[in-house]
Amino acid sequence: MLISRPVIGPVLDGGPALLRELIPALPDGPCDYFGDHRRPLRARSRGDHLLRVPRLPGSRGAEVLERAAIGAALLARERRRQPVHLFFAPGRLTERVAAGIVATPAPLSSSTSLVARASSGARSLFGVASSMLRGRRRGHDRPAPVLQTLTCAAGLETCAHLLEVLDGVVALSNHTRDRLIHSGVAAERVHRIYPGVEVSGAAAIENPAALQRRRAVLYAGELDAGAADRLIELARTLSEPALRGWKLIVACRPDQIIERDERTRLGRELAGAIGAGRVELYGEVEDMGALQRRCAIQLFVADEVHRRVDLPFVLLEGLREGLALVALDRAPIRELFTTADQRGREVGARVDPTLGPSGMVKAVHELADHPEQLLAMSHDCVGLVRDAFSAARMGADYAALHRDVLRRYS
Repeated sequence: MLISRPVIGPVLDGGPALLRELIPALPDGPCDYFGDHRRPLRARSRGDHLLRVPRLPGSRGAEVLERAAIGAALLARERRRQPVHLFFAPGRLTERVAAGIVATPAPLSSSTSLVARASSGARSLFGVASSMLRGRRRGHDRPAPVLQTLTCAAGLETCAHLLEVLDGVVALSNHTRDRLIHSGVAAERVHRIYPGVEVSGAAAIENPAALQRRRAVLYAGELDAGAADRLIELARTLSEPALRGWKLIVACRPDQIIERDERTRLGRELAGAIGAGRVELYGEVEDMGALQRRCAIQLFVADEVHRRVDLPFVLLEGLREGLALVALDRAPIRELFTTADQRGREVGARVDPTLGPSGMVKAVHELADHPEQLLAMSHDCVGLVRDAFSAARMGADYAALHRDVLRRYS
């Protein structure tokens, strides 16, 4: 069972976004996941079982039902022999649920007496509840492995000790892997698997004429004060020679109070540029690919990054579309650049975050002022995704991990 919030709808993040790319890339063999039975991620002939979640209007009710459905599936008698892989951010509640799953024993045979089954069931429920309350327990009663992929690494140090009950923990970057090990999780239990995207439609910007049609800079990250400062400074230079004729497109999901404040500030300070068509400001975008195919450069310039996969899918998708990356030189995003360097590829520019907005503005100007270099980077971006960040590679890595862990139970 691959367990996350339901993989439903065009706009996903965290575990559902990861599973949307991963499940179609896994080798033959059925899997169970929470999804839309009308739109399965793989052909029905693969034998996958889509677990359904009742939907209620209103986010609060939907969230409660999601959690109840996930819990029921994980503890159901008929599924206790199934391997479980959780795709959630770390947290005390999540890890206590994981401890309860690990403590769920195999069901007794139906040939066992009713009294024995009832007694065993009571002990089983008590053990599961005890493990969930304590969060950790010696031993592993479930007759199948339990793993977890950390879909967000924020605050993992506060609950890393609770991961000890798992058969394996997947980190989505070397940076998160190192943090887990430094927090006391045994190195042999931690596995680094980079996220990946489907690359069959990957395409670089092929020639100067195509680049001329894509003279736009895209920002689709989190919108904090630092990001807003840098975007405002960049927008003010759109009339300078290097960026004349270029646009700045900002597409940030409005999911924080601070982002609403910064969005208001952007709208106020860039009203003239927005009115002149030099800046476009969007909220949630259902077809990010269409927006990316209008651009040649993408940015990642927030001071703080929360609630995101270590290497955000929006960046990988941008690289797949041939967008050069200008990003603050911080972990774990710098792994995109170091991985490219190891393969002899140049995919953009890293900016010292201590330089303020001027560092990012200078890097964008230099790229825009050298179209031949930008075209070469576009091809390297596509090559990097194919080499190291493809869904096929991710699927192969997960399949290899699952085989290795299952071998210990055979």
